[in-house]
Amino acid sequence: MPGRENRETGESSRRQLQGLPVIRRNVAGIDLGSERHWVCAPTRDGSGREIASFGATTPELLRMAEWLKARQVESAAMESTGVYWIAPHEVLEGQGLQVLLVDTRQLARVPGRDKKTDPSDCEWIQRLHSCGLLRGSFRPEEAVCMLRTLVRDKANLVAESGDWLRRMQKSLDQMNVRAPCGVRHRWGDGNGHPARHCRRRTRCPEVGAAA
Repeated sequence: MPGRENRETGESSRRQLQGLPVIRRNVAGIDLGSERHWVCAPTRDGSGREIASFGATTPELLRMAEWLKARQVESAAMESTGVYWIAPHEVLEGQGLQVLLVDTRQLARVPGRDKKTDPSDCEWIQRLHSCGLLRGSFRPEEAVCMLRTLVRDKANLVAESGDWLRRMQKSLDQMNVRAPCGVRHRWGDGNGHPARHCRRRTRCPEVGAAA
């Protein structure tokens, strides 16, 4: 689907930026959404700014990157909105663009913002970015991100395993099967299964009573 574009005249852009020195002209502002992303960037001839919207799918993100590169954009700023920023950040960075991930609280503190709409939001982000008023959040390298995700997933699995072990012990207590210590032991050493250990104790009541 072609992006909808809205072009500003150079006079309008200069009027809105009056009083704020422009440090970087070849920058863009992106307002992220669940279904569409709105992008504000300089025009091809540099006389003003224009706004376009793109879908959230990968082909649309690649088209967004080509649209920005066609306008000689060097850096793009976006808000860290939920998880919507992850895919655009990775695609634009992979296409050789510098991506500035901005905390939403930082943008909220800047006075002078117009009525909040998707086109005006991306225009406001581009304006602040061109004036050097935005500071990006720390984003580690791709290898570090992959390692961090792996460590987090492992921690979640360990936490969930402990939760399920407590549920198993509760179920055994409700069934009046007194073998929680044995279940914990067999779970911890990693050499057997709790259910197999419980079956052995069921066949030998005297062993289970001694536990």
